[in-house]
Amino acid sequence: MRIQYPPPQPHGEIRRLLPDFFYVPGTSRLAPATIINRNMAIVRWGDELTLVNPLRLRPQQEEKLQDLGTLRHAVRLGYYHGCDDLYYRDRFNITFWRQADSDFYPPMADALLREGGDCPVPGGRFVEFSHSRFPEAVLWVPLNGGLLLSCDALQFWQSWHGCSWCGRNLLRLAGFRRGMQVAPTWRLRMTPEGCDPAHWLEEDFQRVLQLPFLHFLAAHGDFCPDSAYEKVVTAVSKAFPDLDLAA
Repeated sequence: MRIQYPPPQPHGEIRRLLPDFFYVPGTSRLAPATIINRNMAIVRWGDELTLVNPLRLRPQQEEKLQDLGTLRHAVRLGYYHGCDDLYYRDRFNITFWRQADSDFYPPMADALLREGGDCPVPGGRFVEFSHSRFPEAVLWVPLNGGLLLSCDALQFWQSWHGCSWCGRNLLRLAGFRRGMQVAPTWRLRMTPEGCDPAHWLEEDFQRVLQLPFLHFLAAHGDFCPDSAYEKVVTAVSKAFPDLDLAA
């Protein structure tokens, strides 16, 4: 049976952000005329590539991706992401990583994403949001003083590039602002009914802040270089005013 993979959505070119770190700015259509940006991160270790929050590329950019190295791994960090994961797994025979219950999209995991478990990037670490209603994680990799990769939980918006007029206004109405933030819609969706969003995910973010990092990129928004840790601390403190950052 022939599988009908989702076609590539409009996206830009592969861009180098750090010596062995690249990304592709893409888009996600939420509804007619409602488009927001969507990023794929590319980590290179030696000659091996790990794709984080994968998005399918046009053939010309896919060739350029292969010029960077050998595709070995793909990582899904967020439950509602992953429409292009099956394409990469089938097309390049890569090892696909996700959390056990992160099954909104196929395929099954080749390797389970676990906090304290193996990582596709040597020396890297996963932190799982163990209290959230649906699976979510971040990936820390030891590049250039530390790089934190997120899906939806943390986002840094410097502009609204890649978003349509409806997309920009939808984000604003949902509480998104310029700068680093704990994504308001994600936070509400991940808090169980009857629980207080101002406290429920505190412990998970406390563990994220134990990671040393300078740089940050999420599945949406912009790249935050050099001062990401300080911005994340400020965003988490604003979202959870009673959080003891010294804990």
